[in-house]
Amino acid sequence: MAKNQNELSSELLNYHPETNKQDFAKTQAGRIIKSFITISSLIFIDLMAIGLAVFTALMMRLHILPHLSVRFNNYIPAEFWDHIWWVIIVWILCLLYEGLYAARISFWRESLKVVEATAIAFLLIMTVIFLAKLGGEFSRTTLVLTFIMGLAFLPLGRYLGKNLLAKFGLWNEPVLILGAGQTGIMIARSLENEPYIGYKVFGFLEDDPAKRRKKGVKVNDVTYCILGGFTDAGNVISENSIRKVILAAPGMPGRELVNLTNQLKSFTHSVLVVPDLIGMSVAGGRIDYLSNDQIVAYSICNNLANPENVIIKRLFDILLGLCIFIILLPLLIIIAIAVKLDSPGPIGFSHKRVGHNGEYFPCYKFRTMVSNAEEILQELLKVNPALKEEWERDFKLKDDPRVTKIGKFLRKTSLDELPQIFNVLRGEMSLVGPRPIVEDEIPKFGECASDYFMVLPGMTGLWGVSGRSDTDYKERVQMETWYVRNWSMWLDITLLIRTVGVVLGRKGAY
Repeated sequence: MAKNQNELSSELLNYHPETNKQDFAKTQAGRIIKSFITISSLIFIDLMAIGLAVFTALMMRLHILPHLSVRFNNYIPAEFWDHIWWVIIVWILCLLYEGLYAARISFWRESLKVVEATAIAFLLIMTVIFLAKLGGEFSRTTLVLTFIMGLAFLPLGRYLGKNLLAKFGLWNEPVLILGAGQTGIMIARSLENEPYIGYKVFGFLEDDPAKRRKKGVKVNDVTYCILGGFTDAGNVISENSIRKVILAAPGMPGRELVNLTNQLKSFTHSVLVVPDLIGMSVAGGRIDYLSNDQIVAYSICNNLANPENVIIKRLFDILLGLCIFIILLPLLIIIAIAVKLDSPGPIGFSHKRVGHNGEYFPCYKFRTMVSNAEEILQELLKVNPALKEEWERDFKLKDDPRVTKIGKFLRKTSLDELPQIFNVLRGEMSLVGPRPIVEDEIPKFGECASDYFMVLPGMTGLWGVSGRSDTDYKERVQMETWYVRNWSMWLDITLLIRTVGVVLGRKGAY
């Protein structure tokens, strides 16, 4: 007689519902209380952030703008306070609509959702004000400033709040990983490197006897236990109140993977299946269903093949590039004088680099080396095999004797690259993109070279904010390729913001 799905699941997953029923009730009640506290805390944090945004906007409207223009007075309609409550409620509901009180995603992805929710709330509220003819009862300038301030205060409040909740154990969620191979280790490392998401690796399950004989799985200097095989999943999930399971067995045959996934669904809140698709584009990707939902297909798109996106990226470079140039002009002049006084030679130099579509262009920098740097390099490489190996591997030297005193400072702070703003304005580079390379580096990109040629090289990029010279060239190629395949305007904005912190921290620069 054929077994039904429940009997099959119980047998395969070694789960005993009668012996675990009381434990399940206890953990379920505790989980509900924990979720209630967490969600309530996040709502309170958002309310505090919005309140701070309103206060800041009012201070700007009453005490700053009147001094900047006679069009603004220091008067706010009294009715403004009669309506602000529903404005805040609409804003919170839009955050709820975007799933921001349940989703566990990275800080920058969450910040994008905050921007989307804020934009929706702003449009809804302005529509209500227009249709209800409430313009005289609102300070629209204050309202606009409130939403602008909210774009900064909401992500900041959430960042601080979630870290605080994590310290009290309220934001941390245990995760069980099925598969202790390279894919499982990679997932565990990603979760450990993204503490903002709140997932904590509880342990691993592994069916391979050779891997199960190991003492554990080491990830980032932490050793996690292998708690058994896949058939032990039911008991491990139930006894430890696991709500998230990650199935990292890319070598498992498709039919077995589907069956195991369907069985796991009966025991936990959600199952994340990691297929053998590492390196494929993820930004803008979506799951499609074909043939009456019997066929699952993953749809991806090339954002940089869309002419509209290329135009938007270029306009962004021109407008922001001009602003950056105007702001940094005094600093550029000071650095130019310092370079000239430090050592004989020109203020700057240009180096031939490979850019968009494989075209060559002069990449501008402040001079950081002695004027006869090339001759000195050739002599060094002849007499020092270690330096030659380093140069051939990375195309730069960590302790380069050719660098001047002011040059060391400029390199450490990345200020030597500021003249590349001229490359950006000329259309040879972008503010964000893969770092420009020389001709000899093209072979190192291999089959990924076509990805590199799809976009303008950038002043900063994913590699630039991810360790730069502290990473090897293979990692660099992977990062640059990932950026091109997953490009979005929001990704550019986040990388620019992250660049500020990296430059101030002087991480990976020499």
